[in-house]
Amino acid sequence: MDLSHWFHQQLQTSTEGFLWAVEQIPPERLYLEPRPGKWPVARLLFHLVCYDRTIGLPALRQWIGEPFSMDGLTRSAEGDTALEEANWKHGEGHEMQAMIVEFKKLRDEQLSLIQHFPEQAWREERDVLWGPRALIWVVTKTYQHTLEHTDEILRAYLWWR
Repeated sequence: MDLSHWFHQQLQTSTEGFLWAVEQIPPERLYLEPRPGKWPVARLLFHLVCYDRTIGLPALRQWIGEPFSMDGLTRSAEGDTALEEANWKHGEGHEMQAMIVEFKKLRDEQLSLIQHFPEQAWREERDVLWGPRALIWVVTKTYQHTLEHTDEILRAYLWWR
């Protein structure tokens, strides 16, 4: 199996699916909790942008020789970053279209990198946020993370009344 091609397809399709799910939510609901204790759709988009900017893309860049830095990244027991929560500010100043543009840009960078990894790179381990992991694990995590939050948005769409 050509992992570069397969992951490129999966990450591109999951990105498109996430953005399609976002489009299903009426604009007046984008910043509202769909259920008590659940993040608004805008917050989920902000979260994926933050993940891709601070974890997903920098982790991938390790396989092209760039160092991974956790500067400014403080994780809580739940796994969310304290810095991310502080920057969210209840959605204030975070316009949907700007977040969508940034999300697409970050994903395009990842998709570009994924296409150029040689087959042997997929099994090579690097020390990333989660400890020593292979490239296949890192990209799978980004893919899973996208699907997880797409599911959350689709649940909001289907059951929000």
